[in-house]
Amino acid sequence: MKDSKTQLHNRAANTAEEHPAPSLLWRLWPAAVATAAFAALAHAVLVAIAARSIGLELVYIAGLSFVVALVVALIGGAVLLAIVRVLRFGLISSLLLFLVAVQAVAIWLQFYLFEFQNGWADISWQYGLISVPASLVAWHQSVFYFHKRS
Repeated sequence: MKDSKTQLHNRAANTAEEHPAPSLLWRLWPAAVATAAFAALAHAVLVAIAARSIGLELVYIAGLSFVVALVVALIGGAVLLAIVRVLRFGLISSLLLFLVAVQAVAIWLQFYLFEFQNGWADISWQYGLISVPASLVAWHQSVFYFHKRS
């Protein structure tokens, strides 16, 4: 009986050595792709509603939005996940971090890409329709997913 417990313990220890616990960053790529896909789709839908038309230009807008969002999500996601890991944030604090950080990046990108003249008054509320759910997708696909699996 004692030998079987020792064997089970050794087998569990060997399994843990063979398969180390994954880090939070292993969820970066899937979370970034899901976030970029959502952002591109939401942006294309908002443009289609505003333009009241669907055409080839909409495909170009979605493609370009996906690429921009993927680059931003990969870089920003790596930074956010590192902060969550280093500061050992829980679910609620990491969710708040994602919401605030994604809003800040969305506002900065608007100012950077569109050269606003009137400052804060030029910030479009429609980007909130994209960035708030996108931050929830990013958080759910990375931190929440990791927390649920550990």
